[in-house]
Formats: sequence, structure tokens, C-alpha cells
Amino acid sequence: MVEQRRDPWESFRLWVALTIGLYAIRAAFVVTWPGAIPGFVLAWMVLLALLLALRALLFPGRVSPWRQGEGGFWSEMREDWGHWWRRRLGGR
Repeated sequence: MVEQRRDPWESFRLWVALTIGLYAIRAAFVVTWPGAIPGFVLAWMVLLALLLALRALLFPGRVSPWRQGEGGFWSEMREDWGHWWRRRLGGR
């Protein structure tokens, strides 16, 4: 069996999305009860997001290491653009 590797940034991204969502709800409903959420709640959520980011930075061992010989992101982008231009110019 192949070991499933988890992204160490997964919990950080989820928490930041929840924090931004809560802030948006608080800002959109200023005069109703969701707007009454205290600012220290958001401050604690931001601090927790920073702790999750720190954990992901300090313990990235779950990420598969970079393999030698791979072109990487820019190589793939260049190859995709090359294919796009060839199709655009009528070549295959």
C-alpha cells in the first residue's frame, strides 16, 4: 500500500477560511447579533492561524521531498504555453 501523505498546510488553510468567513459575516450584519461577535474572538482565531502556520513550517516532514530531474512548475508552464502556441499556429 502507498502511504497517504497529508498536506501540512491543510489545517491552516481551513482555519484561515473560517476566520475570513466569520469576519465577513460580522461585517455584513453589523446591526444584528452576528455583528456583535467581539473582536477578541477574531484576534484569537488569527493567533491560532499563526500557530497552525508555524506548525506547518516547523514540521513539514509529511511532504514528499523534491525529486531530482523534475522540471518543476515553470517547466510545466513553459511546456503548456508551447503546446498552446503550436495549436494556435495550426501545428500539432
